[in-house]
Amino acid sequence: MVLLAPFFAILSARFATHSDLAARYPRTAALLFVWIAADALALALLAKAPTKNPDLRALLGAIALGCVIATVSAAMPVRSALLDMKALLVAMGLTIIAYVSWSLHLAVQAFRRTRSMQAAACVVLPEKLVRFAVYEGAMMRLALFSWKAQPHVPPNAQAFAYHKVINPLAATFLVLQLIEIVVVDLLVSHWSETAALLLLGLGVWGALFIIAMMKAFRLYPVLLEAEGLRVRGGSFVDFTVPLNAIAAIEPSISDAKTRQATVLNAAILSPPNVVLRLSWPLEYRPLFGKARMVERVAFRLDNPASLLLQLEKHI
Repeated sequence: MVLLAPFFAILSARFATHSDLAARYPRTAALLFVWIAADALALALLAKAPTKNPDLRALLGAIALGCVIATVSAAMPVRSALLDMKALLVAMGLTIIAYVSWSLHLAVQAFRRTRSMQAAACVVLPEKLVRFAVYEGAMMRLALFSWKAQPHVPPNAQAFAYHKVINPLAATFLVLQLIEIVVVDLLVSHWSETAALLLLGLGVWGALFIIAMMKAFRLYPVLLEAEGLRVRGGSFVDFTVPLNAIAAIEPSISDAKTRQATVLNAAILSPPNVVLRLSWPLEYRPLFGKARMVERVAFRLDNPASLLLQLEKHI
């Protein structure tokens, strides 16, 4: 609700700039729109801050973003009036420059300290957005390249594949996705070329994502290592279970139980055929979302018997 309130406030103000009243008083409308956009984002930031006392740079960024939104999205008469107010333009420009300069300074410091572009980007942008962008970039690289790459198996680790059952199902989705791209483009292009291009881009992205997913299933097998069993589900799941934390191997698990928060279900597009009951709860931190404690780990293998034979030696 905290995120929706500023969105609706800014959207309402944006529609108001298209009214006849705003056209008659464009300067007043421009000032009000800038104030509403900046104030809505700043108040949302204040509401989300744990102590209601947000970082000064973040507050400056919210105001700068409000200035940009108001300038870009206002109706033409209101935007023209805004651009004619030199003092306001200078104030908005200084605000944006101050935020960008401050953020770049901190980003450079973070890069020098960590030598990580991701850590530097997290200083300027929301961490979840950066993680999402990095993940999507990695998936697109995987889809377009790495055609002859070998599975990622560290030395002294045993690999157990699971892609032979999953990838034929994923290939079916890929064929359906390619058919959908063609059909949707033919139908929508008669109505709007812009919408057709947008949907074409989304369709191609979806197809590449499925290709990357299929490659990841092959390249990231489940691993039995000295420190534990590394359960992987493509690029979606990567969780290590210490061998001494495995209490028992259960024959099966119901579909309802796999949806429980205490169960990590790493079987994708197919039911699991290996279920580990843990001696104590382990913390699982997903790529996106909140960490949770899991008591069972379920996944699927092409040949589970070989892994079960190895695990029985440690239980």
